Amino acid sequence: MAKVYLGIGHGGADSGAVSGGFKEKEIALSIGKACAEELRRHGVTVKISREKDKDMTIAAKVNECNSFGPDLAADLHINAGGGDGAEVFHSVSGGRGRTLGTDILEALEEAGQNSRGCKTKARSDGKDYFAFIRNTKAPAVIIESAFIDNKKDFAAIDTAAEQKAFGKAIAKGFLKSLGIPYKEEVRAVAYNDAKEIPKWAREAVEKVTKAGLMVGDDKGNFNPNEPVTRAQLALVLQRLEML
Repeated sequence: MAKVYLGIGHGGADSGAVSGGFKEKEIALSIGKACAEELRRHGVTVKISREKDKDMTIAAKVNECNSFGPDLAADLHINAGGGDGAEVFHSVSGGRGRTLGTDILEALEEAGQNSRGCKTKARSDGKDYFAFIRNTKAPAVIIESAFIDNKKDFAAIDTAAEQKAFGKAIAKGFLKSLGIPYKEEVRAVAYNDAKEIPKWAREAVEKVTKAGLMVGDDKGNFNPNEPVTRAQLALVLQRLEML
């Protein structure tokens, strides 16, 4: 089973970049959690450095990542400096990290974000500048999704829905690098109580609704936990016979 480590930039006393009331540590966490959820939906085992606001050093993330032993790793950040678009840093040695960076940027472009390209940064000794890339055993990248201090660029990720979309896009990039086909998410037709429908039943609800076999009530609810009467069952069977 494929394994991915997701480091979440900053946290706790370290807010990261701040602009317009937004904090890098919060946006990065939102994107990271969405990415982890999407990867897990595809059967990938994910370790995320934090799922709440807490301090965690780069060294601690590197140690945790190496202990986890993932196939691929990334540290998620939000940029600053007034630029525009997403960029991904990978090892100066290229390899699988460069491929991962390319796949992630392509997925972010498909989601509507501009790309600043894949990049490297080295110390004076020629080794990777970023400790997360330099010291992790797995191919690792650093993702800068957008610029927090560029109003136009940041508008792409300033809502929870947009952050979730970016997280899913990053997950798509991981999946491509891992050789795992992306599966479109099956969503129950827009019932008001769709969240109450168990995940294992959503595809079935989608199909029977589209086929006209079952419909919601006059308030737009599917009522997934309500018992079916004999009369309702007879109606479903009649509709099934008519198909």
